[in-house]
Amino acid sequence: MSFDRYHLSREDILEVHKQIHEHEQAIASVDAKLEELMKEAHRLRITKSRYQDLVSKRKGIITLARLAPDEVLAQIFEHCVAEGWARAPLAVSQVCAKWRRAALTPRVWSHILLTSDSLDPVGRTRFWLSRAAQSPLYITIDVAAVDPHLLSAMDLLLDNLSRWRSLTLNARFVQQARDIVFRCTRSAPNLREISIFTVATAFLSDEEPEELLGLGQAFQNAPCLRGLNVTCNILPSSLPSQISDLDVTLVPFPFGPLTVTTLLGLLANLPRLRRLTLTVSIAFSGVITVPNDGTTETPLTHLESLTINSFPDFNEILRHLRTPILRRLYIRSSEPPLNYPHEETGTSLCHFIDNCSPPLELLELHDIDLPQDHFIRCFLGLPTLQELRLHETEISNQVLAMLNGPAGACPQLRSLDLRWCEQLSGKALVNMVSSRNAELDSVHGETHSHRIDEITVVNCALVEERDVLDLARATVCSVIARNPEDHCRKP
Repeated sequence: MSFDRYHLSREDILEVHKQIHEHEQAIASVDAKLEELMKEAHRLRITKSRYQDLVSKRKGIITLARLAPDEVLAQIFEHCVAEGWARAPLAVSQVCAKWRRAALTPRVWSHILLTSDSLDPVGRTRFWLSRAAQSPLYITIDVAAVDPHLLSAMDLLLDNLSRWRSLTLNARFVQQARDIVFRCTRSAPNLREISIFTVATAFLSDEEPEELLGLGQAFQNAPCLRGLNVTCNILPSSLPSQISDLDVTLVPFPFGPLTVTTLLGLLANLPRLRRLTLTVSIAFSGVITVPNDGTTETPLTHLESLTINSFPDFNEILRHLRTPILRRLYIRSSEPPLNYPHEETGTSLCHFIDNCSPPLELLELHDIDLPQDHFIRCFLGLPTLQELRLHETEISNQVLAMLNGPAGACPQLRSLDLRWCEQLSGKALVNMVSSRNAELDSVHGETHSHRIDEITVVNCALVEERDVLDLARATVCSVIARNPEDHCRKP
């Protein structure tokens, strides 16, 4: 029905009001239906949520956490504790009855943390010991302040010293570490590893720094002790003579002069030493002295692995070591690259190889550049080398050519790991691998180089894609670091 907006009669106006009322009623009806639909949707959402909860519960019944045997769960919980989650036994025992049952396994409680921040160190230690039953104990002591409560808790641990498997001691000051160490003189037949972190200080400017004493004497009754890790800014006065694995880290800040002769004296008293790691901060570059003469020589007759992670000048310590059965040598710079060959490192490494002829199977140089003639001399002196790692270490094409087959240097070489080698060309690499991997004529009984079984090339600027493809045709070639424990992955 149409209306003339200029001439509306009374009947027309009434008709309009009637239509408005009808439309409003229709809207109200639609609103009522919408409200009912929304209520229904809400009811359906509640029903859906209820079914989702049921599905989650049913899925939970068949998860690995439910199906795994208690022994497997206990082992997982034990790994959590070993990685530093001290409260893991308490936390996992609150999840469900099955987890609580697995968490009650004694070895889950075998990692005991004693800290001076604990409100009740005695009660906590006693509770953990009771849960651990007769399991081997892995003790961590974190000391900010030594007080009677902490010492009482320490006595509880010492009463179970025969069950200790490892000890980690973090002390703010050397005196605190010394007090703890001096208490560990009882028999510890199962103790295998010790880690100590502390710092020596002189509270007055004219005072001598405290010394880290007693390590050698305190653990004489630990016949199975093999590993020792010491992190400090001074050298300990003595070390347990029975250890075979030693890791010494010198951190800032040093007190007064330090001579390598002192370190060599400590090493000389370790007749069973098989693995040695020395990490020295650049802060020691101005205070540490290396003997100039070649007469100071320390025999380490059982050493198989040596890692030096330090400022380059410290590598001169190689001149004073004699390691007749050394198989793995890692020389890593802890400082930014020098961008030029380090003469002292090259000379010391050559002297080391010439002097004791170690049967090296692995050589790693990280951020260490050697003069070209020293590189060649090293290669010629390593007939047993099987793996060569050069990380941010420059090597020229001419030096690499020394490895070319069939009668090149390092005849046993079979693995190469090259990273950030900016001078080395891909063509030189391809030539070297091809020359060693070619089918060789052995009719005349000549001694030939071993084939290259694997090569890793990472971020070498002059190695192009076609070179990588050529290498992959000749051997196993990788362009990524595949080992999760790789040193380059560490912060």
